[in-house]
Amino acid sequence: MAELLQAQINPDGKYVVEIPGDDASILYKTEPCANPERALESARLWFQWFKDAPQRRAESIYYILSVPETWPGPPSGAHKYSGLHFKIGRSRDIRKRVNNLQTGTSSDLFLHAMEPGSSQRERELHEQFKDERRMGEWFSASPALTKHVWETWGRHRVLPPEYQAKMCVLMERIHVYQVMRHMLGQPPDMVNPSIDEPWHGSVFLDLVYTRLVKDNGCEE
Repeated sequence: MAELLQAQINPDGKYVVEIPGDDASILYKTEPCANPERALESARLWFQWFKDAPQRRAESIYYILSVPETWPGPPSGAHKYSGLHFKIGRSRDIRKRVNNLQTGTSSDLFLHAMEPGSSQRERELHEQFKDERRMGEWFSASPALTKHVWETWGRHRVLPPEYQAKMCVLMERIHVYQVMRHMLGQPPDMVNPSIDEPWHGSVFLDLVYTRLVKDNGCEE
């Protein structure tokens, strides 16, 4: 496919290349370039990454969202991921990276977006969102970072199917939490508390979207 691509001229005189998908939609569109050669090279590099990344033959920047089981959902008027954190890192085998991280936390981890990766790109992102850095490669899911992650997903459209399904479930979960907050008129005093700790006030047990029942052999 890469050999058949052609550069087009934007109204501003810049060159772009559009890579078509299997359904005749636009799979990817390059950033505007000063000349057609650069636009074509940019398209070839992206398409090579698009083919190699699922086979673990290319490094990718990943954005992993961490959702604690005790998260009460976004406050009224806040963006959907308020109170959550993203990990911005780089790997060839992102599935393995997510699994390794998952063994060290009780939070649910979601691979949210991917893009072509390099150490330079990783440093640029860490610098861009330095005000949101909390620890290591973990960053607060601010409105700006959340917007960037969603735009990255929309731009590159590369995400394993199981994580696409998890993101749909997360959107439903957030909606349910927002409805719950509205019904209570305030956030619950406790969300998914341990059976062993004293319960007090209003308690919300989420037996649908969390992993609380997995120890009993049940699925989410």
